[in-house]
This record gives sequence, structure tokens and C-alpha cells, in this order.
Amino acid sequence: MSDSVQTEIKKERRRYPVLDLVRFIAALLIIFIHIFPEGSTTSSVGLDPTLPVIISESFVYAIIRVAAPIFFFISSFLLFKRIEEDKENGWKKVGSFCLRLLFLYLFWYVVGLPLTIKDIVGFATSGDTNGLIRYFVITFWKGAPRGYWFLVSLAFSVFIANIVKGKKGLIVLTVIPLVMYVFGCLNSAYFGIFAGREDPFSKGFYFIGEYLELSFCYLEALLFVVLGKIFALYGPFKIKGNIVFIIISFFLMALELFLTISHNLLIYPDAYFSLPIFIFFFMNRILMIDIESESFAKKAERLKKIGSFSYLFHIQFFVYLHWILDSCNCNIFRQYIALLLIPYVVVVGLCFILQPLCERLSKYRYLRFLRYSY
Repeated sequence: MSDSVQTEIKKERRRYPVLDLVRFIAALLIIFIHIFPEGSTTSSVGLDPTLPVIISESFVYAIIRVAAPIFFFISSFLLFKRIEEDKENGWKKVGSFCLRLLFLYLFWYVVGLPLTIKDIVGFATSGDTNGLIRYFVITFWKGAPRGYWFLVSLAFSVFIANIVKGKKGLIVLTVIPLVMYVFGCLNSAYFGIFAGREDPFSKGFYFIGEYLELSFCYLEALLFVVLGKIFALYGPFKIKGNIVFIIISFFLMALELFLTISHNLLIYPDAYFSLPIFIFFFMNRILMIDIESESFAKKAERLKKIGSFSYLFHIQFFVYLHWILDSCNCNIFRQYIALLLIPYVVVVGLCFILQPLCERLSKYRYLRFLRYSY
């Protein structure tokens, strides 16, 4: 493709400032998820699982757990939009995208290295060989010391999604992730069905979920990447009553979460059957919003960068925070739920300060590696 044609494409390429804003909001929701030192809000703060608490928890999960799928969807949508505009360099763009994710992974791996070394030394000195092997397996899936699974998963999913071409191929590519997603839902939201049972089928699910912790990382994320590609090629779609479907699917999520929580099935609330339905209608409506204001676009782009940085930075912040608190036998945040707002506000404030600082410093020759922090 000639330079003049590529220049015209860049000029005509549509901007999506609303997606930048949505990514920033999703990042704030992700930070909220990781405030809690454990998986469930009720277990984290010692609340009794009464009916009002379970109902409120169901709606909270229904809101915050859309964040990661939104990130997968938007990243995929924007990437495959660029590939559609320059099909000859599709694999080059995918390779560049995955390489950037690798550098992000390595940068934040180094940031978390002290805790990783501490954990490895602990396993080695205790003689827990199985624990050490499991730790390395989880490190590969989820990042070190935890939390960066989405970078590996996104690279894997984008690579798979770009292999298949054409409408027939896209149908196949949609069916396979749907089957994987069902398996992933059974492995996370409905994990409690299989725990403690002795039949081979249940033992297999239990092994994958408990030992490998292979749930959202690879089994479910691919579906949202494929959805992003579908929308990049054919969407958004004109659907009558789209907003009504958004509301209905949201309440379906809350209902499904209520049932799984109340029956003690929910272990990892990162995937459930009604989630893709909500993502489809919600993102379809978002992509129809077109704001042409240049000032809005600039502000949204800045918020996107801060959101991307916060998505990566807050994980290490909370890991180190809980490590320090546990070392001091301080459980004040577990006793008083309102105090959890303090580290939340602190980490968001730090992101607003540190991201622009890293961006400025990354312009210097020997500090260019800082651009891989966001």
C-alpha cells in the first residue's frame, strides 16, 4: 500500500472518544474490584450473607464485573478496525500489538519482582514443591505476583481471532469461544457444583479451576475479543429497543449472580451466562454515540491513558499494601468497609499524577522504557 493511500486512511480514520471514556470508567471499576483482599465482598469485610446483603452484592457484581470484558472488547474492536483499513499489514499490526502487551507484562513483572522472590523463597524453604510448581503455573497464567493475566490472555485471543478469515470462518470462530465460555462459566461462577464430588467429570473441573486457576484467562476472554472483531467488521447494528435489551440483560446478570451467591456456587464472579448478552447490547449502543467535539476527544484521550496506567499500576499498589498490612497484623480495612475508600482514592489520585509524569519522562533517551508502564 502506497504512503499516500496510508496517509488518506489516517486522515479519514474515525476516532472513538466515547470508547476512551468508557475505558477510563472500566478502569475505575477494576480498581474497585481489587480493593478487596479476597474474592467476595461479603467475605472480605465480614458481612453476614443475609438476603439484603446478597441482593446488593449481586447488583454490585453486575456493575463492576463488566469492566474486564469491556477492555477486551474495545481493544479488539480498535485493533481489527485498523486491520480492516490496512488488510495487507494485518499480521504486522497483530504482532506489534502483542509485542507491546509483552513489554507491558515484563515491565510490571519487574515491578512486582520483590514479592515474587519472597513467595519463591517461602516455598523453597518450606519444602512445598507442589506449591512452588503451582505458583509458577499461576504466574504464567496471571502475571507476577498476580493480576496481569489479561495481558497474556488478550495477546492469545487476538492472535487466535486474526487467524480465521471470512464470514464462514467467523461463524466457526464464534461457536468455539461460546463453547469455551460455557466451560469457563461452569469453572468460575458455578464452580461450587463440582467442588467435593468424586466423579471424574467433577474432578476434572475442580483440577482446572483450583490447581491451574484457568477460568477467565483463556476460556472466556476469547469470546469478547471475537465480539470486538465482529463489531469492527459489521457493527454497530440497528436494533429496535436496544436500551430495553440492555436493562433486561443487566437484571438477568443480577438475578444469575443472586442465584449463584445464595446457593454458595460462586467462587470467582468473573463470568456468567448473561454477561456476553449485556456486553453485546451495551457496546452496540455505545458505538452509536458520535461526539465530534475536539475538546471532548482530547480530554477523553487523556483519561484513557490514565485509565490504562491505573489498570496496571493499582494491582501492584494493592498487593504491596495488603502485604504491608498483613505483615503488621493490621486488618482495619477488613473491619471497617467504609475505610476501603481511602486506598481507592489514594491509588486513583496517584494515577492522575504518575501517568503524565511517566509520559514526560519517557521522552528522555534512557527512560523510554517508561512508555511500557501504560
